[in-house]
Amino acid sequence: MKILRDKKRLTKFLILYRSAIEEPGKLADIASELDISEQAASNYVSEMEKEELIDRSSGTYHPTSKGMELVREILTELGNFLNEASNKIDLISTTTAIASEMIKKDDRVGLSMKKGVLKASLQRSNSEGIALHDAEKNQPLKVGALRGITDIDVGKLYLLKSDLEIDERINEKVNELKDKIKGLGYDKIAVMEETQLGLCNMMDLKPDIFFAPIDASMNAAEKGLNVLFMLSQDDLDKIVKKLNRRNKGVDEEYCIEYEMV
Repeated sequence: MKILRDKKRLTKFLILYRSAIEEPGKLADIASELDISEQAASNYVSEMEKEELIDRSSGTYHPTSKGMELVREILTELGNFLNEASNKIDLISTTTAIASEMIKKDDRVGLSMKKGVLKASLQRSNSEGIALHDAEKNQPLKVGALRGITDIDVGKLYLLKSDLEIDERINEKVNELKDKIKGLGYDKIAVMEETQLGLCNMMDLKPDIFFAPIDASMNAAEKGLNVLFMLSQDDLDKIVKKLNRRNKGVDEEYCIEYEMV
């Protein structure tokens, strides 16, 4: 991101780039190409001549070897930034949703997230697209020509430490766990290992997430679901660190909130 904030360096790059391609003979040509005043262009070129980045001794403006080295350096930085940005941002042109009703090819559909599942319906929405084929209710539907952003309220993780020792007080401890989770508005239950799975069995609870529960639980929360996550102290520390790393630098409305139960 630093390279995009350095306006002066980028302007020099653009002057060198245009000069390498066209070798303009007039300062006005450079100013027009960059949409800046002729005086501003003159100031840049004068500074670049002192830095031995550009030469106009032949009657045209062209980069020196030092100027071309700067061009290559900035192109490399821009390329690295674009590759990194492309990997971090999913540039979606099509998506798959579940049809909420009978939908025909070329119907305009609204997209909404319901209970962690992307749904497509004939109702208008902030996020819309075009159905690419026919689909019956509850069938998968490919949607293209996407526009808008799907409204999602990020969910919450309830982190319940439950690495209990199995002893004669286990039933009492299980009842204490039951009291802890009463009234929690969770949509899914995640367990880390067999200990928590066994405790769920004793509480007549059926876990929804067992394999790779940390990533799966965070993914569920990102889709708007609240997850009760039962885990040991060691695993509790791990997920808290991962959540803090994930939330760092993210706008508050997109942070995954968590609560120790």
